[in-house]
Amino acid sequence: GVCDGHSRSLNSIPSGLTAGVKSLDLSNNEITYVGNRDLQRCVNLKTLRLRANEIHTVEEDSFFHLRSLEYLDLSYNCLPNLSSSWFRSLYVLKFLNLLGNLYKTLGETSLFSHLLNLRTLKVGNSNSFTEIREKDFAGLTFLEELEISAQNLQVYVPKSLTSIQNISHLVLHLKQPVLLLDILVDIVSSLDYLELRDTDLHTFHFSEASISEMNTSIKKLVFRNVQFTDESFVEVVKLFNYVSGILEVEFDDCTHDGIGNFRTLALDRIRYLGNVETLTIRKLHIPQFFLFYDLSSIYSLTGRVRRVTIENSKVFLVPCLLSQHLKSLEYLDLSENLMSEETLKNSACENAWPFLQTLVLRQNRLKSLEKTGELLLTLKSLTNLDISKNNFLSMPETCQWPGRMKQLNLSSTRIHSLTQCLPQTLEILDVSSNNLDSFSLLLPQLKELYISRNKLKTLPDASFLPVLSILRISRNIINTFSKEQLDSFQQLKTLDAGGNSFICSCDFLAFAQRQQALARVLADWPDDYRCDSPSHVRGQRVQDARLSLSECHRAAVVSAVCCALFLLLLLTGVLCHRLHGLWYMKMMWAWLQAKRKPRKAPRRDICYDAFVSYSERDSYWVENLMVQELEHFNPPFKLCLHKRDFVPGKWIIDNIIDSIEKSHKTIFVLSENFVKSEWCKYELDFSHFRLFDENNDAAILILLEPIDKKAIPQRFCKLRKIMNT
Repeated sequence: GVCDGHSRSLNSIPSGLTAGVKSLDLSNNEITYVGNRDLQRCVNLKTLRLRANEIHTVEEDSFFHLRSLEYLDLSYNCLPNLSSSWFRSLYVLKFLNLLGNLYKTLGETSLFSHLLNLRTLKVGNSNSFTEIREKDFAGLTFLEELEISAQNLQVYVPKSLTSIQNISHLVLHLKQPVLLLDILVDIVSSLDYLELRDTDLHTFHFSEASISEMNTSIKKLVFRNVQFTDESFVEVVKLFNYVSGILEVEFDDCTHDGIGNFRTLALDRIRYLGNVETLTIRKLHIPQFFLFYDLSSIYSLTGRVRRVTIENSKVFLVPCLLSQHLKSLEYLDLSENLMSEETLKNSACENAWPFLQTLVLRQNRLKSLEKTGELLLTLKSLTNLDISKNNFLSMPETCQWPGRMKQLNLSSTRIHSLTQCLPQTLEILDVSSNNLDSFSLLLPQLKELYISRNKLKTLPDASFLPVLSILRISRNIINTFSKEQLDSFQQLKTLDAGGNSFICSCDFLAFAQRQQALARVLADWPDDYRCDSPSHVRGQRVQDARLSLSECHRAAVVSAVCCALFLLLLLTGVLCHRLHGLWYMKMMWAWLQAKRKPRKAPRRDICYDAFVSYSERDSYWVENLMVQELEHFNPPFKLCLHKRDFVPGKWIIDNIIDSIEKSHKTIFVLSENFVKSEWCKYELDFSHFRLFDENNDAAILILLEPIDKKAIPQRFCKLRKIMNT
């Protein structure tokens, strides 16, 4: 139901909008006209933004069908007039912004009488809006926020705002303060919070008669981008005294065009800043600061102030005498100023800020932690100290601190280690955004530890922090934590460990995913807890990551694989032994060697008529009968015998192969002894390699004695085949 059409260069409201649209944003376009039919089908629309267009015409019934509309923004267009008919059916409208148009008044009749549920209203512009009349706000009884931009306001009819019985927050943009008191008289009894913006109070004069008898309800007064002089500042102080309900005053981005000469301005007749308890000053500009008087003339006004904030205003010193006058001060914030140890010594002098409990010196020019602690020893009531964003760099071994210190903020101070310098009475410690790589400091009373954005690899040891209940340790380099570690923090209620680089091991995932109670302890769980490794789950939430069985039971898997390999090797060995696998491997190697030889030796390489393969046990018959008969034949045959013609030192396999290849024939003398001889079988197989590879009849068999066919082992299949021929 959300339609976002902002900054699309549209020059009209798009057609085709239906009842399904509940939020429509057409801001920052070039729309000039809103017609009766443009939005008539958007009956369920609750939010309509038409800000920053060029709308100059809105027809009477343009919003008639938007009875569910709660938010309407027509600001910064070109509307020259406003019409009550636009709003007559917007009974549930809560927010209406009409700022920055061209109208001069809010119309001839009451615009808002039908808007009974309106809570936020913004009207006016910086140029042409010049009149506020009695009927303008008729019908409105309660507003949470009313903003009126009337920099050029010329006419304010008395009681124009009295019809609004209760206004929580009123924002007034007034260039001159001429009509300010008239407005203040009307709202002083119905307003809680007044904010004055962009006003030059040089000519402001407070009339006691106009407001002294009024029952005031204003509790907070804010001046934003307002200019004062010494004289007008005194007039504002008078206002504080007569509007007795004011408890909080704030000056934001204001300018004091004076030199602080308050002595001659009857300030001595004013004893206090009314009932003001909280004073806030941010970005105060004093163009003539180097001519500025001391502030002794206003010291007496500060006695009842309990909370003071002076931020980003180039404060380098709070005079000792002023500090001593702030007798009720409980909270002092001097953030983003120029305070150093030298000036702090004067500010925190003896009897200064006797009841001060909280001191904030964030982002000043403090450099020595040891000296800062010593200078604050005069503050007997101090319990909370914020000295973050100062460049301390290192921490000494020992320090002195006020005896009641409970809370200390040392974040962003570039320290790289913690020492016994920290007070043992601390209950809250913030050391975030530093260079710490460990935490091994005993702090027996510490309840909250903030140590995010450091370089810690593990959770702190729980024995150092026996009563810790809150631990913020996000954005470190922690890769895991265990159930045992968490259980060791017996009082831990909140742990923020998100944004670390978690190694999603099986143990860590099992702990993180199965502990239902973990979600109640871990802050930002599960979205801020993501895996960094293993790589295939990187970026996944710890809660969603899943690892395979092999990753989670690696030792068992490795053991099983090793056992399987061992059994496979054992089985292979048994099979090799039973099936003569070793013999086959030897034969394969010999065959490969033979295949590397030339298929047929050149004719000139034939040296023998025959190679004789026989068992050594048949040598008598072979050598004394067969060899003698053949070698003495006419013509004689030249035979190759292993014991006579093999080359000494040459591998026996190579000798066999070479002898067979250099012989025309191979004579096999078969016997029972031949069958039992391994080398004889090699010779037989090599001869048959030639028989099959070269397709010639190179083998001659001589059966020396009858051989039982069953006596020939099965693996000698070639011999068995030959015996059958």
